[in-house]
Amino acid sequence: MELFETLKKRRAIRQFTPEPLSDDILRRLVYAARRAPTGGNNPSRRILVVKDPKTIRLIKQVAPGVLGAPTALLVVLTDLGVASSELGKLGNVVSTLDAGAAAENVALAAVDLGVGACFTKSYSEAGLKELLHIPDHCRTEVMLQLGHPQSAQPRSMTPRKGADTIYLDRYGRSWNG
Repeated sequence: MELFETLKKRRAIRQFTPEPLSDDILRRLVYAARRAPTGGNNPSRRILVVKDPKTIRLIKQVAPGVLGAPTALLVVLTDLGVASSELGKLGNVVSTLDAGAAAENVALAAVDLGVGACFTKSYSEAGLKELLHIPDHCRTEVMLQLGHPQSAQPRSMTPRKGADTIYLDRYGRSWNG
């Protein structure tokens, strides 16, 4: 799929069919996450794939942002020890940006693969860490709900009015380019 068509089609999908995603699709989504840039070439990003239905049901109890029934979750983590040793205090900020880049790559790859994806940050950090045995030296950054969409994705998404205000050359000078 052409990139700009993918950008037009990308949207949050929260309702999924019960059909699980194949390991091939999950590997491709992980590949997309790993291809995202990292600030300072910092190797602190970790990817955790959850596909066990029982674990997903438990996560839903600590994650009010998971509204539907995804068949897989992808959690982007930061190894705080690596982030701070590589970039010092800046590693905290850079790792959050890195996680966002990885999540967006996954969301775009999902469109190309016909998979639904939705970013989630509304969850209990402590609850998620306990359920997934995430060590204290790691921080969850974002979780993506994944699955086969319950209905076809629309051809394009109309941007929300006022969602992005664009300026040219200086703040306050509107640009409609």
